[in-house]
Amino acid sequence: MIALQLYTVREQTGQDFIGTLRQLADMGYHALEFAGYGGTPVAELRSAMDEFGLHAISAHVPFPQLENSPQQTIEDLHTLGCRHAVVPGIPEERRSTVEQVRALADTFNRLGETCRGEGLQFGYHNHAHEFAPLDSTTMFKLIAENTDPALVNLELDLFWAQVGGMDPIVLMREYAGRMPLLHCKDMLDDAEHSDAPVGAGILPYEQYLRVGSKIGAEWYIVEQDHPRNAMEDVWTSLRNLEKLGQSAQ
Repeated sequence: MIALQLYTVREQTGQDFIGTLRQLADMGYHALEFAGYGGTPVAELRSAMDEFGLHAISAHVPFPQLENSPQQTIEDLHTLGCRHAVVPGIPEERRSTVEQVRALADTFNRLGETCRGEGLQFGYHNHAHEFAPLDSTTMFKLIAENTDPALVNLELDLFWAQVGGMDPIVLMREYAGRMPLLHCKDMLDDAEHSDAPVGAGILPYEQYLRVGSKIGAEWYIVEQDHPRNAMEDVWTSLRNLEKLGQSAQ
């Protein structure tokens, strides 16, 4: 199933959050992943989603917020109807050494336990730096090996894994069962590794979807960090994922 990470349309939600939700529903989206609430009370967002036929599957939650104010964060997620709480990144000063990352993994296990007790699933979203060498290993491998698969999911960003020098298909197969959420954006064949709507670049999305269906992926979440025209780009990604999903069956 297809969802949208709302960070992609942050300029639009910053101007009119409720109106943007209506446009996304009209476009054909039914599921969302939040990345902040734009100052709008979460109860108002939930009411609007109910009205427009949308539902929230997950939210990106800043690590300090979940670490220091878990109950308020969890209450907001319950109000929205989310099933997943995802940390989208870690400050560099807390991931620079193997010891720091192992300590981080311990914290993830504790947060995962807290979330499970509240009927939520905890997860971590990667960028490219998780795959950079760290002593004789990587941050991604340390997190994966030092967290309990029952408590900590890995929200694989397919684009950033590729930028980090990894094969996303290999990662999906290696961590099958831990990746219910996959982030989907494409890559242009340029020196900057520019992101693009799904189907408008060089990444093998039909293969990604085929493997995703085998390893337990539940949601393919459209996201672009640098959309050229956000509303046009998310429309393109949605239509192409729908077509690719049919081809991959």
